[in-house]
Amino acid sequence: MATPMPWESADPLTQALYQLRMRGAFYSWTEAAGEAAVSMPQFPDTLSFHIVARGTAYLEVDGEEPQRLDAGALALVPRGIGHRVATSAGAPLLGRADLLPQTLLGEAFSVLRLGPQAGDAPLAMLCGVVAFDSPAVQDMLEVLPSVIRVDSGRHPVMAALVPLLTRELRDPRPGGEAVATRLADVLVVETVRAWLADEPDAATGWLAALRDPQLGAALAAIHREPGRAWTLVELARRATMSRSAFAARFTAVVGMPAMSYVIATRMRAARAMLAAGESVAVVAAAHGYGSEAAFSRAFSRTTGQTPGRVRRALAA
Repeated sequence: MATPMPWESADPLTQALYQLRMRGAFYSWTEAAGEAAVSMPQFPDTLSFHIVARGTAYLEVDGEEPQRLDAGALALVPRGIGHRVATSAGAPLLGRADLLPQTLLGEAFSVLRLGPQAGDAPLAMLCGVVAFDSPAVQDMLEVLPSVIRVDSGRHPVMAALVPLLTRELRDPRPGGEAVATRLADVLVVETVRAWLADEPDAATGWLAALRDPQLGAALAAIHREPGRAWTLVELARRATMSRSAFAARFTAVVGMPAMSYVIATRMRAARAMLAAGESVAVVAAAHGYGSEAAFSRAFSRTTGQTPGRVRRALAA
């Protein structure tokens, strides 16, 4: 068993949240007056966030009741789900946010003004679309609800981060984009933590299992070493449970058998390496396969695509 590094947290949830590292982000400072709504299109493998600085906004996702966001509220919309942001529930749609006229203040920051703009608009908010580095993050996004809403005023760290991020974007300085991205990293992590603290029973799937004192240890080990030749016996030992009890409990909480979860996690990690330009041979060896052919068969069976095709498509 590999010796953990001193900085590796023993808390499985902390380990999972630590992987929420952004690789790209676009921010927009939006001011709106009157009756107006804009749509956010579906962007696969991304997360959107909205922070209301002034006034009240409504976040609308198809099939769900509109979410009211007052000043200080922060909402996350995971999995690139398309949605709308409005000044009032049912306000007329003006168009797609990314296609409306706006002022670019940098490569990754714009100002969008909607409606009559005499003086300060009643609604002001910071919106962002972010993508992540780690394939394990996609596992997390999959088990989050369609909207996470948190009142930043109830959580001191979030309350401090919001004005820092807004100031960094509105008053650009050298290195400002890198600082803003790191602040957004922390803000998203803090939002998920605050949501779990406010609604401890809302987590499902492996995110709920991470909070289990026994299953969490096994899940953290899988995420840390997806290429390891895990067995049900070894994972049960990590959870300090019998093999049969572990297998039954894992399936009940996570929603799939433990070894199926191992394979899915391994292939997500392999996909990330292929996207980064690693050769099929290197990826196969990193994930415990003795040959490229064996890895290619397993990858194709799990994902429905060949490694070469994924590598070429993602590189392009």
